Amino acid sequence: MHCLTSISLPKTPRLAFLDGLRLLLITLLLTCSFSALADAWLDGDPNAIWQRAPGVYKEGNTWYAIVHTQATDTNVKLYGDFTNGQSGAVSMTRTPDGKFWWFKGTDSSFARAPAHGDGYRFLLTRGGQQQSFQDPAARWVTHSNLTSGMSKIYLSDAYQWSSSNWQRPDQNELNIYQLHPLRFTDRNGGSPLAEVLEELNDNGSNDYLSDLGATAIQLLPVNEFAGELSWGYNPSFFYAVESSYGGPDALKAVVDEAHKQGMAVILDLEFNHLGIGDNILYTMNNATYADGDTVWGPLYNFNNDVAKHFLIQNVLYLAREYRIDGFRFDHTNTIHNNNSGYITQAGDGGGWDFLRELYGNIKTEDPNIWFTAEELPDWWGLTADNTGSTVAGSSHAPMDSQWTDTFHDNFKSVLTGGHLDNLWPVFGHFGDGWQDATVYSESHDEVGNTDDRIAKRGRDGKGWEMNQLSLTGTVLARGTPMIFMGQEGGESTQFHIDWWDDRLPLNDYENDAGRQKVLAWYKKMNEIRGADLQSFASADSLVTHIHNNNGVAAFSRDGGKYVVVMNFGPTTWYNYDVGISGTYLEVANTSWSQYNLGGVPVASRGEGVANAISNVHIPAYGAVVLARASTSAAVNFTCNNGTTSWGQNVYVVGNIPQLGSWDTNSAVQLSATSYPTWTGTVNNLPANTSIEWKCIKRDVGAVVWQGGANNSVTTPSSGAVNSTGSF
Repeated sequence: MHCLTSISLPKTPRLAFLDGLRLLLITLLLTCSFSALADAWLDGDPNAIWQRAPGVYKEGNTWYAIVHTQATDTNVKLYGDFTNGQSGAVSMTRTPDGKFWWFKGTDSSFARAPAHGDGYRFLLTRGGQQQSFQDPAARWVTHSNLTSGMSKIYLSDAYQWSSSNWQRPDQNELNIYQLHPLRFTDRNGGSPLAEVLEELNDNGSNDYLSDLGATAIQLLPVNEFAGELSWGYNPSFFYAVESSYGGPDALKAVVDEAHKQGMAVILDLEFNHLGIGDNILYTMNNATYADGDTVWGPLYNFNNDVAKHFLIQNVLYLAREYRIDGFRFDHTNTIHNNNSGYITQAGDGGGWDFLRELYGNIKTEDPNIWFTAEELPDWWGLTADNTGSTVAGSSHAPMDSQWTDTFHDNFKSVLTGGHLDNLWPVFGHFGDGWQDATVYSESHDEVGNTDDRIAKRGRDGKGWEMNQLSLTGTVLARGTPMIFMGQEGGESTQFHIDWWDDRLPLNDYENDAGRQKVLAWYKKMNEIRGADLQSFASADSLVTHIHNNNGVAAFSRDGGKYVVVMNFGPTTWYNYDVGISGTYLEVANTSWSQYNLGGVPVASRGEGVANAISNVHIPAYGAVVLARASTSAAVNFTCNNGTTSWGQNVYVVGNIPQLGSWDTNSAVQLSATSYPTWTGTVNNLPANTSIEWKCIKRDVGAVVWQGGANNSVTTPSSGAVNSTGSF
């Protein structure tokens, strides 16, 4: 703002001059006052500060700097490479409520225009001493060390996206592969995110992720954390991407490539506590950001408007800047439940309202951004469709889905030797809708905090076989499936916490004869699910059979459209009744050679062959997946040379129920309109099915069969085909 500082007045008598001067000065003071009032607020709007994210960033041609400090801090300035250091530091303005310091300017506001990668810090006076701080909302940092680290200018358009047509998927499309960026692979070289990128890019070499058939990758936390070896649940800078992982553009490259491959990206966020190392928020103002304590570090202050603003804007930033498709929130019970066993000193609450404000704000941004929670134990109020009140425009509870402890604990117990009755609650329903459950049999916690890989602890020492069963039940269960890296390759090594750097041997997964079969089975399960997303995500799920002594369990999906049978024991079963009947195709069977571990006897009615069944063949320590055969195909039958005597007619009889299952009394009669050639069409046959049949002549008593070998025909996927036999 600029006010008039020199005044030129006409020569007038003294009194008139003084009156005129008084009026002019009053006018100028009012004008300056109103102008100052307008400019005293960011964007001229007293609420605008709350609509913007904290940090230092550029939008269009405008630079913004917004930071919260302690109430007694004064003389806050921004300095960096673009201000000639502290000598050219730019002064910031305090909001009247004292909650923020802000600056708004252009490139010309600095000694030179800030460039991508420039270092910067904040300078302020605290307790009579000048101190320097990193930016709590820095988008990029050299490293997390609060004393020696520098925040770095991040220009959004420095990365050029190539997946411009990506649409965030619906929840029923999600089939999640959870991975740790650093420890996912032992090949490729480069930064961890660059190594992940190589497995995504489908370039003909090391395309592990693009070949899996999963539709989403979920990354353990990538926010800047203390040190370089960590699971990521010790956040230092919530807006910055871990520098040792490759920084912000490396994450964008992974998201970009994933989207080009049709895969969503989900980030894991740690909001239930602050890190205990390099904790910038606690250092900047612990009274604002921390309130209480947990076993992992200070409890976040969910009842403070500045603290809530920081995290809500953080998630909005990640969704917008990185085009993230969903977020997983660590141990949400600690956020909304002040009586959580992990809280050692309670704060003043507010976590439930915070979660609801967060959910409403993000869903306003894009309703398809997906929220899932690690609640543990299950509490379905967290994912309720209607809470009875509206917060931030939404009456939905603050999560779309939650990690389902009931599924994991009970399924894992059976996979490692427990009673099969524990499966009754596993393959049923959870919450008030299918979308409430994220189902899994391994996660970073479950195989990291304890040495509990299924491949290591599988029942009867059959670790890899139990891996196959775990993948069957997880991928084909009702809800949103998730597996943890290595589960698909029969990994038995514990996922050690934080200070380890052991990595998955992906070459071994792809080349070892046994691991190949576990991996191939996972891909087959993904293929089956992907071919009918609606049936497997949201349709009905019903346990049809459990027999602990026999080791067999079965469940159906979508009213029996699919039947999944699992054998947890050493007996190969033939003609075993699991409570289903009809015409079914075998779409997967672990005793087929490409999946068979240990040379178990083949127990199958044939790959892709439709059979009318009332029982199933089940391989030892294995699984069978059946799909009800389509009945959209037809066959035009012709029987030549069908000369008959009085009372005789010509029929077709065959090996499927629609042709009588070789029962001549149930054969299908043909028409003699072109006698002695008999013809007829049989509709509603199973599609893509090999059929054997013959012509017969029949009256009330005797049956005359066509001679020679059986006729054969394979039905089409739809429509009709012709098949001819002859007497």
